[in-house]
Amino acid sequence: MKFLNFKKIIGIILAVTVLCSVFTATTVTANAVSGKINYVFSGDEKEKSGYAEGKVTLQGVADGEYYLYWADNTQALDGYYEIAKVKVKDGKGSFSFGEHTAIPVDAEKIIAVTGNNKNVSGAVAVYDIPAYKKSGYKSEDANYTFMNYSDIHIDKQHNLYYTYSEMHFEKALEVAYNRNVDFIVTAGDNVTNAEGPSNEFDTYQQILADSPYCNPIYEGSGNHEIRVGEPNASLTTFADATGLNSDKKDIKANKPYYCMVEPNSNDLFIFMSLEFEYNPQDGNEFSKKQLKWLKNILEENYGKDRNIFLIEHALIEGYGAGDDPDNYYTVPLSTEHKTTREFRNIIESYPDIIWISGHTHIALEYGYNYSNMNDTSCHMIHDSSVCCPTLLNYNSHNLSYIAHDSEDYKDLTEGYYVQVFDDEIIFNGENLYYDKIYPESCYIMESCRDTFTKATAPQGNGFTEPSAEDFQALAQRYINEPKSITLKDVNEDDYNALLEKADKLLGDFYTFSSYDQYQNLKKTVKTSATKPKNIEKAYKELSDAYFEMLPFTLKGEITLYYGNTKGWDKVCARLWSAKNSNGKIGEEMEYVTTDDEGTDIYKINVNTNTYKQVAFNNGTRKHVTENQTISIEDNKLYYANAADNYSPYFCLIEDYNSN
Repeated sequence: MKFLNFKKIIGIILAVTVLCSVFTATTVTANAVSGKINYVFSGDEKEKSGYAEGKVTLQGVADGEYYLYWADNTQALDGYYEIAKVKVKDGKGSFSFGEHTAIPVDAEKIIAVTGNNKNVSGAVAVYDIPAYKKSGYKSEDANYTFMNYSDIHIDKQHNLYYTYSEMHFEKALEVAYNRNVDFIVTAGDNVTNAEGPSNEFDTYQQILADSPYCNPIYEGSGNHEIRVGEPNASLTTFADATGLNSDKKDIKANKPYYCMVEPNSNDLFIFMSLEFEYNPQDGNEFSKKQLKWLKNILEENYGKDRNIFLIEHALIEGYGAGDDPDNYYTVPLSTEHKTTREFRNIIESYPDIIWISGHTHIALEYGYNYSNMNDTSCHMIHDSSVCCPTLLNYNSHNLSYIAHDSEDYKDLTEGYYVQVFDDEIIFNGENLYYDKIYPESCYIMESCRDTFTKATAPQGNGFTEPSAEDFQALAQRYINEPKSITLKDVNEDDYNALLEKADKLLGDFYTFSSYDQYQNLKKTVKTSATKPKNIEKAYKELSDAYFEMLPFTLKGEITLYYGNTKGWDKVCARLWSAKNSNGKIGEEMEYVTTDDEGTDIYKINVNTNTYKQVAFNNGTRKHVTENQTISIEDNKLYYANAADNYSPYFCLIEDYNSN
């Protein structure tokens, strides 16, 4: 039997009182100022608290249009759209809530109003939610909260698709910041991959680094993460760019699927990955290794007093949430393929897990957002899209993407605000542009935890102490002060100096912005805006966060070589990325040697996490080579570690611009 807290016990006592006073618990009528609201609850959960499924009828008012709202005891709930616009004809109008829709935890009433009036006192009808249907919680009682996003689609070809993807991602991060959620989960297609994942992930990381949001973000991988190039290479880019769960072992393992444990509740988040085809319906999407990994994790953790969330991007054809019965969407996972059937069998074997998918972009308004296949499968929640929710095109029987890239639809971007309580979980569908919740797109499921004991979150985010050699290199590059390592005689000047170093580190290495260590340092820096009362304590917190991030800055160190075929007297390398630049001319390169053909070879040390592009010049802006992407896949530009004596020198044979 599940643990029941005090609020739940009170709710049950009140429910018994209500049941004794009426013949049925599913129909309650409330007298209002001039009209009446009847609410008949239905479905398998009609007796359960928090479940909204049922029919709401407004009557006893003049014919016309009225707005229904969830309300507290004073006014409509802040941050919610209307439940529905009800047209009353012949004295009656109604609206129906669908399967597993939720009553907000802060709601006390439903009100019917006209115009802009949203006060209970001015409503034409008021319905008091019966005690047995209230959850007994308030929003602040949540164990933790998170934002659930999908199909962000950072896209560098703005003339083709997803014109507002960057702006919409910025809005989504603002919502996460304003709601102060504990973390963000994405269900894949974080980038569009139209020009390659590295370039688009660079923009993704820049937006995340510049946003006010400072808590963790955990990304799933979709079909667009493997759109170009060999799948393994693209998925390596995904693992490196997102940092997965920010655990060094998992990043080094180079698998695009991983787990994250919510530290206070022990709830488990499993992130799967599409591995092979850009169009999921074209083949077997999951390796045997990944499916075995999934089975093992579920066998070990299912039924162990924890909620399990499964994040996997693509829905199954004709199955569950997201796939409408008329098949407007044509590229889901196909059951013609063995691994799709095996995946379906797995989720049917674990009915209490919550599978979160994306892929279709279908707007929340169409209601294809929840299913458990009539109690034959797990709970399935389907995301809309951050970048571009799609409309159903009834005439051509397909989904309309382009319409949402027009000016008329730039304010449509959608996701879920998720509240996890002791014994229930609510996915609140919302418009992220306006940060407002759609009441008809809020879904409730029971928690799988019997109890909740808030624990102290583990410190370190998987951080391991750098080796002595690494630490020496870090100290030489960034510290230069013993006080940055110890707290002896720390003063305000030391604190400000470290704060300046930390801020520079965040700017230089923004490409790690998806890593927990980066976000933790970012939060620590932001909370240091005011002078701390305790310098030593503040210095230690900042120093701890700083040293957690430092080991990642060693990654990406290369030596870039250039063959001076132009015969320049001086050779400079101008380096830049979405956020950083080493100046208009750049830095002078160091002479290394002259090869057998008489070409002088120059070198410069580069960190590819800081710089993505390079152009060489003669120390002026008059003679400049073409811009090149620093990429191992680009045959025109080769870089190698200085210690690798077998690697050829880079030599760019292209005419320079003389303009």
